Amino acid sequence: MTTTTLHPTSEKRSSWLSRRRLGDILSHAYIWLCLFIFVAPFLALFNYSLQRGTTGVYTLSNYSYIFGSFVDNLLTSLRVSALAISLNLLITLPAAYALVRFEFPGKRIILSALTLPLYTPAPVLGLGLVLAYNFTYRLTNSIWGLVFAMVVGTFPLMLIPIVVAMKDLPLVFEEAAHCLGATRLQTYFRIVLPLIGPGISAGILLSFIIVFNEYLVTLFVAAPDVTTAPLRVFNLVRTAGIQNTTAALAAFMQIISFTAVILFFRLFGSRYLKGTYLI
Repeated sequence: MTTTTLHPTSEKRSSWLSRRRLGDILSHAYIWLCLFIFVAPFLALFNYSLQRGTTGVYTLSNYSYIFGSFVDNLLTSLRVSALAISLNLLITLPAAYALVRFEFPGKRIILSALTLPLYTPAPVLGLGLVLAYNFTYRLTNSIWGLVFAMVVGTFPLMLIPIVVAMKDLPLVFEEAAHCLGATRLQTYFRIVLPLIGPGISAGILLSFIIVFNEYLVTLFVAAPDVTTAPLRVFNLVRTAGIQNTTAALAAFMQIISFTAVILFFRLFGSRYLKGTYLI
């Protein structure tokens, strides 16, 4: 009688393949579990926003309120976001260039101080801004007070990506432009800014998401007649509980934030993220 025995190498390979399959299964299961944990709140929000009261009947009528009583709040949020990002860019771009290209005493300390809002709790930042704004009455009673507050809160998120992008930009490009007769200002606008585009784009995206969805700092510094969409959601939940129309406004805000991320990848992804795991 003939018996067939597996070669030791074949047995090891079979065992390795079995462990590999088990590892793949566990990895996929873990990823799907993480996806469910993080996506479940958004699914619950969208599900509730589509229901009519507690009847369980699905309808889009809740979203009609967004284009009625909520439209002013959404426009206020978008206006504050646009103003804050524009002002932030005007401040951040020269600051990042100075921090990277020039040497001066205390540069590291200054850079650390500029990132202070990044790890400051929102209530602490809001209270500090209120105390600072008491010296200027107009800031506490206008939309500009909220805009400046958003600039302070998101300044590190705009500064850090631009500083990183500028540090990765070799100085030889600027030196070559100077040798060809370009002034420092021409070099900055024609060479530096286009090449640090990834950092600028990332800073704009991060700042928009934070400013558009911020409500704690807004609660401290906003004037009584300035109500953003997140602040409206907070006030409605606090006074009337969780209503379907409130959930619809919150879901619509999430759609706007998600759309901003998608547009970023569609417009800039192929240029700035090609070759990474994201593209």
